[in-house]
Amino acid sequence: MSALRRRGIWVIPALLVLASCARQDTEIVNGRALTKIIVQMDWYAQAEQGGYYEAMTKGYYRDAGLDVSIVQAGPEVPIDLKLATGVVQFGIGRADDTIVAIARDIPVVIVSALMEHDLQAVLLHEDSPVKSFKDLDGKSVMTVPGSYWITYMEKTFHEKIGIIPLNFGLAQFMSDPNYIQQCFLTSEPYYVEQHGGHSRVMLFSEAGYDFYRVLSGNVDWINKHRAQTRAFIAASTKGWYEYLYGDPTPANREILADNLQMKQEFLDYAVMALKKYKLVSGDPAKGEAIGRLSRDRLQTQINILSSLGVLDHPVTVDEIADLSLSQ
Repeated sequence: MSALRRRGIWVIPALLVLASCARQDTEIVNGRALTKIIVQMDWYAQAEQGGYYEAMTKGYYRDAGLDVSIVQAGPEVPIDLKLATGVVQFGIGRADDTIVAIARDIPVVIVSALMEHDLQAVLLHEDSPVKSFKDLDGKSVMTVPGSYWITYMEKTFHEKIGIIPLNFGLAQFMSDPNYIQQCFLTSEPYYVEQHGGHSRVMLFSEAGYDFYRVLSGNVDWINKHRAQTRAFIAASTKGWYEYLYGDPTPANREILADNLQMKQEFLDYAVMALKKYKLVSGDPAKGEAIGRLSRDRLQTQINILSSLGVLDHPVTVDEIADLSLSQ
């Protein structure tokens, strides 16, 4: 039985509704045919999407013959289903989730790295006695139930971690000096500081759970539009370089317009963190670069998920990623 059916019969009418919303492939703009692309973000507009906004606002996509729209998300947006039905052509997310989805026969494929290293971490108070992932044994963490990183930590360090369902807030953390929760390196630490608190983080990657954050696409669309896909990846990579090391003002202006809750100071903080921890650019000494995917690292990520028993069936690197599009 396919993954879509395993998720329940509600999926069938939902997919039909989503599919009916798909757009035409091209649009004529000033006498020029542009290939239309919708990119689904995994959260509200923020610096972690800055490279795509930069490419859009500076005309890199249009120069490449593309008409790109960016769609915001929020909690519980079914990105894989939107990709599978062609409602959107590309979406961003974590490599672990994407690999699991592909092993469930959802027709998506990884085409580029959004971040060389994921920005997810454990948020702790500065004076917390928890100094390493080994110290989480017997502790409770507010996170998404069923998170693969929890299974990894429990198996790797032979420990048991309690789960408090993530509510995307900081109220409990700010009121309890022993509270521990999942966070994004570029987000929650900023808000803790703004409210007079002092925190520190432990990145998942530091414990060996080192996954890409990825750009994935609809398989059928990519197979029919390989040149456009390469052009989109190249323009996005250029956008990310300019956003991080050039002038991010045009992109930030658009982000602020799309997300009225966003503040310029928060954008500045997030960009600083992206650069400080080399999340997007990676470490050139290790062969990492903006957008680059490594066959060996992808294989390692498959191996980790396989060892956790979360893959419905074995997958290969060539099944989960099309390395020819971005290399």
